[in-house]
Amino acid sequence: WAGVRGLLPYPDLPRRIRMRRAAFRLITCNRWPGDDATGNDAAQLALLRLLWLQRRVRRAVRSRHTEEAAYLARAVVDACIIGLYCLHSGNAVADLSAANNSAARRVLGYLADDDLIPQSAIDAAAEELGEHGRDPNLRKWAEWLAKEKGLWIAPRLYTAYYVPLSHFFAHTNAFTLTRHVRPDDSVRRRPRSPWARRPPVRVTDGCTGLLAAAIADKAGSPSADFLTSYAAAHLDRSLAPAFTLAARGWRHSMQWRKIPAALRAIRALSRYLDGPGHDDDLAQQEARVREGFTIALGVLGLDQDEMFRVAIDEFVALVLTRMNTPGSAPETAV
Repeated sequence: WAGVRGLLPYPDLPRRIRMRRAAFRLITCNRWPGDDATGNDAAQLALLRLLWLQRRVRRAVRSRHTEEAAYLARAVVDACIIGLYCLHSGNAVADLSAANNSAARRVLGYLADDDLIPQSAIDAAAEELGEHGRDPNLRKWAEWLAKEKGLWIAPRLYTAYYVPLSHFFAHTNAFTLTRHVRPDDSVRRRPRSPWARRPPVRVTDGCTGLLAAAIADKAGSPSADFLTSYAAAHLDRSLAPAFTLAARGWRHSMQWRKIPAALRAIRALSRYLDGPGHDDDLAQQEARVREGFTIALGVLGLDQDEMFRVAIDEFVALVLTRMNTPGSAPETAV
Protein backbone atom coordinates (compact mmCIF):
# COMPACT_ATOMS: atom_id res chain seq x y z
CA TRP A 1 0.00 0.00 0.00
CA ALA A 2 2.85 2.38 0.77
CA GLY A 3 4.16 1.91 -2.77
CA VAL A 4 0.74 2.33 -4.38
CA ARG A 5 0.03 5.42 -2.28
CA GLY A 6 3.24 6.99 -3.57
CA LEU A 7 2.04 6.62 -7.16
CA LEU A 8 -1.46 7.99 -6.64
CA PRO A 9 -2.35 11.69 -6.93
CA TYR A 10 -2.57 13.57 -3.66
CA PRO A 11 -4.68 16.71 -4.20
CA ASP A 12 -3.84 19.20 -1.47
CA LEU A 13 -4.18 22.65 -3.04
CA PRO A 14 -5.87 24.30 -0.01
CA ARG A 15 -3.28 22.82 2.37
CA ARG A 16 -0.41 23.78 0.07
CA ILE A 17 -1.64 27.36 -0.13
CA ARG A 18 -1.91 27.45 3.66
CA MET A 19 1.58 25.95 4.00
CA ARG A 20 3.17 28.48 1.65
CA ARG A 21 1.49 31.40 3.40
CA ALA A 22 2.66 30.15 6.79
CA ALA A 23 6.18 29.60 5.43
CA PHE A 24 6.43 33.10 3.95
CA ARG A 25 5.32 34.57 7.29
CA LEU A 26 8.29 32.86 8.93
CA ILE A 27 10.73 34.78 6.72
CA THR A 28 11.39 37.89 8.80
CA CYS A 29 14.81 38.68 7.32
CA ASN A 30 13.83 41.56 5.03
CA ARG A 31 17.40 42.84 4.66
CA TRP A 32 20.47 40.62 4.71
CA PRO A 33 22.58 41.47 7.81
CA GLY A 34 25.89 40.58 6.15
CA ASP A 35 28.59 39.52 8.59
CA ASP A 36 26.06 39.68 11.42
CA ALA A 37 23.87 37.00 9.85
CA THR A 38 22.79 34.16 12.12
CA GLY A 39 21.98 30.56 11.37
CA ASN A 40 18.29 31.40 11.49
CA ASP A 41 18.82 34.07 8.81
CA ALA A 42 20.55 31.55 6.55
CA ALA A 43 17.80 28.98 7.19
CA GLN A 44 15.22 31.53 6.07
CA LEU A 45 17.11 32.00 2.81
CA ALA A 46 17.12 28.22 2.36
CA LEU A 47 13.36 28.22 2.93
CA LEU A 48 12.96 30.93 0.29
CA ARG A 49 14.93 28.74 -2.12
CA LEU A 50 12.70 25.75 -1.34
CA LEU A 51 9.52 27.74 -1.89
CA TRP A 52 10.91 28.88 -5.26
CA LEU A 53 11.96 25.34 -6.22
CA GLN A 54 8.59 23.95 -5.14
CA ARG A 55 6.83 25.77 -7.97
CA ARG A 56 9.50 24.80 -10.49
CA VAL A 57 9.24 21.13 -9.61
CA ARG A 58 5.46 21.15 -9.93
CA ARG A 59 5.72 22.91 -13.28
CA ALA A 60 8.21 20.31 -14.52
CA VAL A 61 6.02 17.42 -13.36
CA ARG A 62 2.90 18.90 -14.96
CA SER A 63 4.81 19.25 -18.23
CA ARG A 64 6.12 15.66 -17.84
CA HIS A 65 9.71 16.87 -17.81
CA THR A 66 10.87 13.99 -15.61
CA GLU A 67 14.57 14.66 -16.03
CA GLU A 68 14.28 18.30 -14.99
CA ALA A 69 12.03 17.38 -12.05
CA ALA A 70 14.65 14.92 -10.78
CA TYR A 71 17.45 17.50 -10.99
CA LEU A 72 15.32 20.01 -9.11
CA ALA A 73 14.35 17.44 -6.47
CA ARG A 74 18.04 16.80 -5.82
CA ALA A 75 18.56 20.53 -5.30
CA VAL A 76 15.57 20.52 -2.93
CA VAL A 77 17.08 17.84 -0.69
CA ASP A 78 20.38 19.71 -0.70
CA ALA A 79 18.71 22.99 0.35
CA CYS A 80 16.62 21.28 3.02
CA ILE A 81 19.58 19.61 4.76
CA ILE A 82 21.69 22.76 4.59
CA GLY A 83 18.78 24.84 5.89
CA LEU A 84 18.30 22.49 8.85
CA TYR A 85 22.02 22.57 9.57
CA CYS A 86 22.07 26.37 9.47
CA LEU A 87 19.13 26.51 11.85
CA HIS A 88 20.65 24.18 14.44
CA SER A 89 24.40 24.73 14.14
CA GLY A 90 26.13 27.84 15.39
CA ASN A 91 28.99 27.40 12.89
CA ALA A 92 26.92 26.99 9.72
CA VAL A 93 27.12 30.57 8.44
CA ALA A 94 30.88 30.72 8.99
CA ASP A 95 31.32 27.33 7.29
CA LEU A 96 29.28 28.39 4.26
CA SER A 97 31.09 31.72 3.98
CA ALA A 98 34.51 30.05 4.17
CA ALA A 99 33.49 27.55 1.49
CA ASN A 100 32.24 30.37 -0.70
CA ASN A 101 35.54 32.23 -0.36
CA SER A 102 37.44 29.10 -1.41
CA ALA A 103 35.17 28.65 -4.42
CA ALA A 104 36.17 32.05 -5.78
CA ARG A 105 39.64 30.74 -6.67
CA ARG A 106 38.13 27.84 -8.63
CA VAL A 107 35.50 29.98 -10.34
CA LEU A 108 38.08 32.46 -11.60
CA GLY A 109 40.66 29.81 -12.45
CA TYR A 110 39.80 29.90 -16.16
CA LEU A 111 41.17 33.45 -16.35
CA ALA A 112 44.62 32.18 -15.39
CA ASP A 113 44.30 29.24 -17.80
CA ASP A 114 43.66 31.71 -20.64
CA ASP A 115 46.56 33.93 -19.49
CA LEU A 116 44.18 36.83 -18.90
CA ILE A 117 45.09 37.30 -15.23
CA PRO A 118 48.08 35.81 -13.37
CA GLN A 119 47.22 33.05 -10.93
CA SER A 120 49.02 35.00 -8.20
CA ALA A 121 46.57 37.89 -8.65
CA ILE A 122 43.59 35.53 -8.37
CA ASP A 123 45.05 33.95 -5.22
CA ALA A 124 45.69 37.37 -3.67
CA ALA A 125 42.15 38.51 -4.41
CA ALA A 126 40.72 35.31 -2.97
CA GLU A 127 42.71 35.76 0.23
CA GLU A 128 41.18 39.20 0.69
CA LEU A 129 37.72 37.67 0.87
CA GLY A 130 38.37 36.18 4.28
CA GLU A 131 38.75 32.75 5.85
CA HIS A 132 38.73 29.77 3.51
CA GLY A 133 37.19 26.37 4.11
CA ARG A 134 35.97 23.20 2.45
CA ASP A 135 32.75 22.79 0.51
CA PRO A 136 29.71 21.68 2.57
CA ASN A 137 29.79 17.96 3.32
CA LEU A 138 26.12 17.11 3.07
CA ARG A 139 26.51 13.59 4.44
CA LYS A 140 28.37 14.73 7.55
CA TRP A 141 25.95 17.56 8.15
CA ALA A 142 22.99 15.17 7.87
CA GLU A 143 24.65 12.74 10.29
CA TRP A 144 25.34 15.62 12.70
CA LEU A 145 21.67 16.61 12.63
CA ALA A 146 20.66 13.05 13.47
CA LYS A 147 23.22 12.56 16.22
CA GLU A 148 23.07 15.95 17.91
CA LYS A 149 19.48 17.05 17.25
CA GLY A 150 17.62 13.79 16.74
CA LEU A 151 16.62 14.70 13.18
CA TRP A 152 16.92 11.20 11.74
CA ILE A 153 15.01 12.31 8.66
CA ALA A 154 18.12 14.23 7.50
CA PRO A 155 20.39 11.21 6.80
CA ARG A 156 17.41 9.36 5.33
CA LEU A 157 16.81 12.17 2.86
CA TYR A 158 20.49 12.06 1.96
CA THR A 159 20.76 8.29 1.47
CA ALA A 160 17.31 7.61 0.00
CA TYR A 161 17.10 10.59 -2.36
CA TYR A 162 20.20 12.74 -2.74
CA VAL A 163 22.63 9.87 -3.39
CA PRO A 164 20.39 7.95 -5.85
CA LEU A 165 19.39 11.13 -7.69
CA SER A 166 23.06 12.02 -8.04
CA HIS A 167 23.90 8.57 -9.40
CA PHE A 168 20.79 8.03 -11.55
CA PHE A 169 20.52 11.54 -13.03
CA ALA A 170 23.19 14.13 -12.23
CA HIS A 171 26.40 12.17 -12.85
CA THR A 172 27.37 10.58 -16.13
CA ASN A 173 28.23 6.94 -15.41
CA ALA A 174 27.47 3.48 -16.73
CA PHE A 175 23.91 3.59 -15.43
CA THR A 176 23.02 7.00 -16.87
CA LEU A 177 24.51 6.04 -20.23
CA THR A 178 22.59 2.75 -20.43
CA ARG A 179 19.37 4.61 -19.78
CA HIS A 180 19.57 5.29 -23.52
CA VAL A 181 19.55 1.54 -24.24
CA ARG A 182 16.32 -0.47 -24.56
CA PRO A 183 15.95 -4.04 -23.22
CA ASP A 184 16.49 -5.33 -26.79
CA ASP A 185 19.80 -3.38 -26.96
CA SER A 186 18.49 -0.81 -29.42
CA VAL A 187 19.39 2.82 -28.66
CA ARG A 188 16.78 5.41 -27.76
CA ARG A 189 17.11 9.20 -28.00
CA ARG A 190 15.18 9.97 -24.83
CA PRO A 191 16.61 8.25 -21.73
CA ARG A 192 14.40 5.94 -19.71
CA SER A 193 13.61 7.44 -16.31
CA PRO A 194 14.30 5.22 -13.30
CA TRP A 195 11.93 7.30 -11.14
CA ALA A 196 8.16 7.65 -11.17
CA ARG A 197 6.40 10.86 -12.19
CA ARG A 198 4.94 12.10 -8.88
CA PRO A 199 7.67 11.41 -6.26
CA PRO A 200 9.65 14.61 -7.08
CA VAL A 201 6.61 16.64 -6.01
CA ARG A 202 6.19 14.62 -2.81
CA VAL A 203 9.87 15.05 -1.89
CA THR A 204 9.75 18.77 -2.64
CA ASP A 205 6.56 19.43 -0.68
CA GLY A 206 7.82 17.33 2.21
CA CYS A 207 11.22 19.03 2.40
CA THR A 208 9.69 22.50 2.15
CA GLY A 209 7.25 21.71 4.95
CA LEU A 210 10.00 20.10 7.01
CA LEU A 211 12.28 23.15 7.01
CA ALA A 212 9.35 25.52 7.54
CA ALA A 213 8.20 23.41 10.52
CA ALA A 214 11.70 23.48 12.02
CA ILE A 215 11.91 27.27 11.72
CA ALA A 216 8.39 27.66 13.11
CA ASP A 217 9.17 25.38 16.04
CA LYS A 218 12.29 27.34 16.93
CA ALA A 219 10.37 30.61 16.65
CA GLY A 220 7.49 29.32 18.77
CA SER A 221 5.02 29.83 15.94
CA PRO A 222 1.57 28.20 16.27
CA SER A 223 1.88 26.97 12.66
CA ALA A 224 4.58 24.45 13.62
CA ASP A 225 2.15 21.56 14.18
CA PHE A 226 0.37 22.09 10.87
CA LEU A 227 3.65 22.37 8.97
CA THR A 228 4.95 19.19 10.60
CA SER A 229 1.82 17.24 9.63
CA TYR A 230 2.02 18.65 6.09
CA ALA A 231 5.64 17.54 5.71
CA ALA A 232 4.90 14.08 7.14
CA ALA A 233 1.92 13.56 4.81
CA HIS A 234 4.10 14.14 1.75
CA LEU A 235 7.28 12.40 2.90
CA ASP A 236 5.23 9.32 3.80
CA ARG A 237 4.07 9.22 0.18
CA SER A 238 7.53 9.65 -1.30
CA LEU A 239 9.06 6.77 -3.21
CA ALA A 240 12.84 6.51 -3.34
CA PRO A 241 14.32 6.16 -6.85
CA ALA A 242 15.93 2.85 -5.91
CA PHE A 243 12.55 1.44 -4.85
CA THR A 244 10.90 2.54 -8.10
CA LEU A 245 13.71 1.04 -10.16
CA ALA A 246 13.51 -2.25 -8.26
CA ALA A 247 9.72 -2.34 -8.50
CA ARG A 248 9.89 -2.16 -12.28
CA GLY A 249 12.22 -5.13 -12.32
CA TRP A 250 9.99 -7.02 -9.91
CA ARG A 251 6.96 -6.38 -12.12
CA HIS A 252 8.60 -8.33 -14.95
CA SER A 253 9.85 -11.18 -12.75
CA MET A 254 6.77 -11.43 -10.51
CA GLN A 255 5.41 -14.97 -10.09
CA TRP A 256 1.73 -14.21 -9.67
CA ARG A 257 0.71 -17.76 -8.77
CA LYS A 258 2.76 -17.48 -5.56
CA ILE A 259 0.98 -14.37 -4.30
CA PRO A 260 -1.71 -16.19 -2.22
CA ALA A 261 0.99 -18.22 -0.46
CA ALA A 262 3.05 -15.07 0.09
CA LEU A 263 0.10 -13.26 1.69
CA ARG A 264 -0.53 -16.23 3.99
CA ALA A 265 3.16 -16.26 4.93
CA ILE A 266 3.10 -12.54 5.75
CA ARG A 267 0.06 -12.93 8.02
CA ALA A 268 1.54 -15.96 9.75
CA LEU A 269 4.88 -14.21 10.28
CA SER A 270 3.12 -11.12 11.64
CA ARG A 271 1.23 -13.23 14.18
CA TYR A 272 4.40 -15.04 15.16
CA LEU A 273 6.29 -11.80 15.75
CA ASP A 274 3.36 -10.35 17.66
CA GLY A 275 3.22 -13.15 20.21
CA PRO A 276 4.77 -16.63 20.44
CA GLY A 277 7.98 -15.69 18.67
CA HIS A 278 9.33 -13.92 21.76
CA ASP A 279 9.18 -17.18 23.76
CA ASP A 280 11.36 -19.18 21.33
CA ASP A 281 15.13 -19.37 21.45
CA LEU A 282 17.28 -17.52 18.92
CA ALA A 283 17.72 -20.50 16.60
CA GLN A 284 13.97 -21.13 16.40
CA GLN A 285 13.30 -17.45 15.81
CA GLU A 286 15.82 -17.29 12.98
CA ALA A 287 14.44 -20.38 11.27
CA ARG A 288 10.84 -19.18 11.48
CA VAL A 289 11.59 -15.62 10.35
CA ARG A 290 13.82 -16.79 7.49
CA GLU A 291 11.13 -19.17 6.26
CA GLY A 292 8.49 -16.44 6.33
CA PHE A 293 10.61 -13.92 4.45
CA THR A 294 11.72 -16.50 1.87
CA ILE A 295 8.13 -17.42 1.05
CA ALA A 296 6.89 -13.82 1.14
CA LEU A 297 9.63 -12.50 -1.16
CA GLY A 298 9.61 -15.61 -3.36
CA VAL A 299 6.93 -14.01 -5.54
CA LEU A 300 9.67 -11.81 -7.01
CA GLY A 301 11.21 -14.79 -8.76
CA LEU A 302 14.70 -14.00 -7.51
CA ASP A 303 15.29 -17.14 -5.46
CA GLN A 304 18.54 -17.97 -7.25
CA ASP A 305 19.87 -14.42 -7.13
CA GLU A 306 22.74 -13.75 -4.72
CA MET A 307 21.33 -10.30 -3.92
CA PHE A 308 18.05 -11.98 -2.91
CA ARG A 309 19.86 -14.14 -0.37
CA VAL A 310 21.76 -11.12 0.94
CA ALA A 311 18.49 -9.22 1.32
CA ILE A 312 16.91 -12.12 3.22
CA ASP A 313 19.90 -12.22 5.57
CA GLU A 314 19.62 -8.48 6.20
CA PHE A 315 15.87 -8.69 6.87
CA VAL A 316 16.29 -11.61 9.24
CA ALA A 317 19.11 -9.92 11.15
CA LEU A 318 17.08 -6.73 11.50
CA VAL A 319 13.98 -8.52 12.78
CA LEU A 320 15.93 -10.67 15.24
CA THR A 321 17.65 -7.57 16.62
CA ARG A 322 14.31 -5.82 17.11
CA MET A 323 12.72 -8.91 18.67
CA ASN A 324 15.48 -9.32 21.23
CA THR A 325 15.98 -5.66 22.11
CA PRO A 326 14.48 -4.88 25.52
CA GLY A 327 11.58 -2.46 25.27
CA SER A 328 10.94 -3.09 21.56
CA ALA A 329 7.27 -3.56 20.78
CA PRO A 330 6.58 -6.78 18.86
CA GLU A 331 4.82 -5.02 16.01
CA THR A 332 7.78 -2.72 15.33
CA ALA A 333 9.77 -5.73 14.23
CA VAL A 334 7.42 -6.23 11.32
